[in-house]
Amino acid sequence: MTMQENEADREVAGPPSAPDTSRPGGFGAFMRTPGVKFVIIGILTLLLLIPTLMVWALVEERAQRAVEVSNRISAGWGGPQVVNGPYLAVPVTVTHRQTVNNQLTTTQSTEWVLLMPEELKVDAKLETEARKLSIYSLPVYNAKLSFTGKFGTDLVQSLGVVNGVPELDRAFLVMSIADITGIRSNADIRIDGGTAQPFQPGMKGMKALRSGYNEYDAGQTYAQIDTGINRPVTRDLIEKGFVFDMELSLNGSTKFSLAPAGQTTTFKAAANWPDPGFEGLFLPETKTIDASGFEANWTVPYLARGIDKAVNSYVLPLGGNLMSVNLVEPVKFYQLVSRTLKYSIGFLSLVFFAVFIIELKSGRMVHWVQYVLTGLALIIFYILLLALAEHLGFAIAYGIAAAATTLLIATYVGSVTGSRKSGVSLAVVLGITYGVMYLILREDEYALLAGAIISFVTIAATMYFTRNVDWSGSRQPK
Repeated sequence: MTMQENEADREVAGPPSAPDTSRPGGFGAFMRTPGVKFVIIGILTLLLLIPTLMVWALVEERAQRAVEVSNRISAGWGGPQVVNGPYLAVPVTVTHRQTVNNQLTTTQSTEWVLLMPEELKVDAKLETEARKLSIYSLPVYNAKLSFTGKFGTDLVQSLGVVNGVPELDRAFLVMSIADITGIRSNADIRIDGGTAQPFQPGMKGMKALRSGYNEYDAGQTYAQIDTGINRPVTRDLIEKGFVFDMELSLNGSTKFSLAPAGQTTTFKAAANWPDPGFEGLFLPETKTIDASGFEANWTVPYLARGIDKAVNSYVLPLGGNLMSVNLVEPVKFYQLVSRTLKYSIGFLSLVFFAVFIIELKSGRMVHWVQYVLTGLALIIFYILLLALAEHLGFAIAYGIAAAATTLLIATYVGSVTGSRKSGVSLAVVLGITYGVMYLILREDEYALLAGAIISFVTIAATMYFTRNVDWSGSRQPK
């Protein structure tokens, strides 16, 4: 046979046909078996965690940006304020004697005794507002503080905690303030009803605990601050005791904290902020919260503080035993979006299971690429939620993002399977899931319980709807 005849025969026969992968036992048929499809869906779910982690990184970046902007706002207004005092600081000269090589050596050093008032009453009225910079806001306040108290007649006797000679002429009142740039008035004190006398800046060598540290860290330099005010006190006042009252206007942001500096401390706080959070070692005895603001009252008795009325230290005590009011923002959406992402693996699995069951029931194959597109739509939900929350707040943003994602995925799956009923069914599943997840985010205490119940119901439903599935695809049709 000639070469021309062979070419003619090939033209008549046409190009070589593709292998038939759809025949029984072929690779295509194997890949379409429910068992293999189930494994592929599981692998896709795990792979989609990669873009989910990228979204998480985006949330953390935006949250860090919000912190930086908040710091810029507080730098020009005043940061979280911690007020500790007033205390009466008295230096004591201590003589040390020791014998070295049969010779008596004498040295002297100065130690400090901090005396606390017998009674201390503090009234704080906070005028609050939310200050904005760009799209970020920060709750700030101006605190009108009123201090009244009494130092008892046993001050000299209390100095006996240190064996030495008190230098009463060098004694002074001292109070620490976390951020003195927030002071908006002269701090004047009236002693025994006399004329107002101004405090001076600085703590004259005294220290206080930095916010976030406790008494165990008192000797560590990194845990100490020296920002505050002081006022000299005369010898005769120390010997007989005295009463005092003072006023102070102080700017701050996000939180106001007070140490129970008195042997018995009474603290009353009120503000026009409807979302307070009460923190610290001591919580309020009574509180009233409504849409216009809150009012709270603390009473800390002498025994509850756990320390004596006089301490031998240059670090103001009780810096870690605070009464705190936190101006909680109604929605901390970065935390909520981040918490939403923690449920992403379960959410992806649940939706993929729902699509898989719809595929089995409808008899229309859903390609793995279509599963990927569905998963990416679920991940876009988090980006949409984050972007909208920065402008509209979390609740509205969540509703819009959930509705848009539900409509998109339900329409797509209904079109792929050729069944409007399948699309509606998936929309119901997504709607319930988004609704339950929103409730979980709002009630964090029940998150584990709700998550466990949802997981159990999901696996039970999957087992029920796939109980008659031929996973291997080996069953011959009748």
